[in-house]
Amino acid sequence: MAATWGRRCSGTEWDIAVELAQQVARGEGLPVLISSSSSGGGGLVAITVLLGPGEVLHADLGAFGWRYQAMNVFYEEARILAFGGPVLFAAASIGAASARRRARAEAERLAAPQWRSLGGLRVLATDRRLLVWFEGAWASVWHDGIRELHPDLENHRLTLLFDDDPPYALVGPWVPYLTVILTACLAARRGTDAVAAAIRANA
Repeated sequence: MAATWGRRCSGTEWDIAVELAQQVARGEGLPVLISSSSSGGGGLVAITVLLGPGEVLHADLGAFGWRYQAMNVFYEEARILAFGGPVLFAAASIGAASARRRARAEAERLAAPQWRSLGGLRVLATDRRLLVWFEGAWASVWHDGIRELHPDLENHRLTLLFDDDPPYALVGPWVPYLTVILTACLAARRGTDAVAAAIRANA
């Protein structure tokens, strides 16, 4: 899914992100696609999401999402049905116990916290949050809940860390562009020093 931006630009997604970063560094504003305070317009894209009072949409783009979290995993324990003497019963019991241990270990491995794919996502970046379309519903990732940013721009990846929620990672060609927007919005809300302290760039 291509991103939409509110100005003329050309080149690859990376070039567009660099151009936006230079624009922000010069003190110019972010692109405005839609402002909820404007009456029916000004936006270049048709958005059916209701924004909050005064909320401004800066980008509409696609990315692949990941979440670092545990998962409930259910497994069935092996049952034995043995006919014969004690030796055959003992052998069947040992085999079943071994199968149960393997199944339990595999279930524990699958259930452990790890990066789990969310698939392709549509992401709307506003001045207050990221609105993420996932499994047929919109979810809000509020800027105020973000505690750390881990940009890995060479790999087009951004990881978001929170106080009370599992981390998110977004990956895709438009993620550097999104990183510029998110960083600029956070700096406007918290100040550049606070945002600089929250950014942990990958080496």
